[in-house]
Amino acid sequence: MISSLIKPESVIVRLESTDKDSLFAEMTESLVRIDPSVDRNEVLDALSERERQSGSIVMNGIAVPHVECPSVRKPMMAVGISLDGVDYDVCGVGSRDFAESLIHLVVLILFDRKSTERQLRVLADCARILHIPGFYKSCLRAGSAQEVCNIIREYEISY
Repeated sequence: MISSLIKPESVIVRLESTDKDSLFAEMTESLVRIDPSVDRNEVLDALSERERQSGSIVMNGIAVPHVECPSVRKPMMAVGISLDGVDYDVCGVGSRDFAESLIHLVVLILFDRKSTERQLRVLADCARILHIPGFYKSCLRAGSAQEVCNIIREYEISY
C-alpha cells in the first residue's frame, strides 16, 4: 500500500516551484530531510535522466516521476500539490498549449535497487488510486499534509 510510504513530512500541500527542475529539488529535499543518507545530487541526476528518456506525466495534471538510486535504502514517496500548476515542459508530447503542460499533483517515488517486485506493486497501486474518480480533486482541496495522507489511505481502502 502506498500509504505506508507517505509521511506528512514528505507531503508539500503548496509547492513553491513553478518549473520541473525546481519541483524535483523541492520534493527531493523533503525526502532528504526524512533520510539524510539519501544523496540529493544522485536523486536529481537520476530524475533528470529519467525525464530525458521518458516523461513521467501519467494523466492530465498528474506526474509520477520515479527512479532507482543507490543511496536509497527503502522505497520513499513524496507528494506535491500546486494549485497554480508547475510547468512540466511537455513540448513534443502533443500538448496544444501551455495550460495542458501544467502539473498540479506530483507523486515522486524513490526506489532502492533491490526492490524490482516492490517497485511494480507500488507503481500499480499508484496507478489504481490515481484513476479513482474524485481522488485528484480531493488532493487538490486538501488543506494540510496530514489531510493528504488521510485521503490516500481512504482511497486505498476503496480499491
